[in-house]
Amino acid sequence: MDLQAFTREIAQDIPLSQHMGFNFTNFSPGDDGGRCLRTELPLGPNLNDKHTAFGGSIATLATLSGWSLVTLICRELGRPAQVVVYRSSQEYTAPIQADFYSLARLDQAAWQEFRQQLLTQGRAKAKINVEIFAEGSNTPAATYEGYYLATYAN
Repeated sequence: MDLQAFTREIAQDIPLSQHMGFNFTNFSPGDDGGRCLRTELPLGPNLNDKHTAFGGSIATLATLSGWSLVTLICRELGRPAQVVVYRSSQEYTAPIQADFYSLARLDQAAWQEFRQQLLTQGRAKAKINVEIFAEGSNTPAATYEGYYLATYAN
């Protein structure tokens, strides 16, 4: 998967991502055989008045990371799909004072179920968990749970 090309595609299709500095850096099988996507953001264009990461930027990172993970999984399966988020929740646990990144994950069991539904029914739902980290920290500064629907495009 060419993540640089994907980053450019998303920047063109979703201009906000370009202004924020989105960079997709790793798409791979997760530790458990599921799928994981790492997405990075610089702090500079995402600052708030307190000189920490703006909550809206963190929310956008989480939502777009989940959407991108589902989109990349569909492409990995060989067919593009229309992907939408239909429900989400997020918790902020610490301020972010450095460049930051997300890890969006779909575990192996959920990936297998998603794959089976998409291939047999042409549509599937997935719950994506995303953790947001400040660079250099091992503790999430925010967590997100998003529910996405993928439908094969015509």
